[in-house]
Amino acid sequence: MHLYATCREAFTQRGLRFISLLWAGFYYLVEPDAAFLAVLIAVLLDLVTKIVSVVVSSGGATAAIRGGHLSSQRVFTGTFVKLVAYLSLGILAAQVQHIADLEVASILSKTVVFSFLFTVESVSILENLVAAGLTDLKVLLRAVRSTKKLFP
Repeated sequence: MHLYATCREAFTQRGLRFISLLWAGFYYLVEPDAAFLAVLIAVLLDLVTKIVSVVVSSGGATAAIRGGHLSSQRVFTGTFVKLVAYLSLGILAAQVQHIADLEVASILSKTVVFSFLFTVESVSILENLVAAGLTDLKVLLRAVRSTKKLFP
């Protein structure tokens, strides 16, 4: 009962205010919408498919860990850098509204940025799945890569 009372006390006063302040700052800077959440989900799926790809190509989870192919530092450092970069781009895209003084400019910039990031993550997910052994997806991956040549 003492632990419950301590947690309740922490979150009802200073802790909750601090979390609320962080959330308000995040919401103001990024203005998250469905596109932002779709990119975050794609990053999570990319992480999961990368882990699966490494495990399959190494011959199992134990072999991947012993061989140094799958480590928390290696996997999560890349994901952390990606999240920081994507968050920075999301902030820049959302803040365009204050530079141009038009809300439509923010919507357009967020649409362009999040569409690009979602496409990049989708290609990475396809590459991971093909590397994991789903060779039927090679056709789709080639088609996606061929469209990249149209837009250099």
